[in-house]
Amino acid sequence: MRSSGMVSGHSNHAQRVQTIREVWQRDRVMIDPHTADGVAVARSHQDEGVPMLVVETALPAKFSATLVEAIAQEPPRPPGSEDLERRPQRFTVMKPDVDALKAYITQHV
Repeated sequence: MRSSGMVSGHSNHAQRVQTIREVWQRDRVMIDPHTADGVAVARSHQDEGVPMLVVETALPAKFSATLVEAIAQEPPRPPGSEDLERRPQRFTVMKPDVDALKAYITQHV
């Protein structure tokens, strides 16, 4: 492991699905695909007897199709987000300009 105590890496879709499945079967914890990347990479760098910390990076509910593929279950949605797809969408198209973004945030927050 690097002297910083941090490592990096990647996994592919099949590895993510397998990691989600293994974590579910062992711990009964649903993890999202991004967290599954972290778990897979952490496992590949983990030294025996040394604890490893992986921080969850998203909610499983954002990736229902992958969770259904991995564990044949829909992940629960957080309270208040059950009808998210039926709500009106709001967005603003902007130029890729940092100053324009800062001005927009200042005006709307």
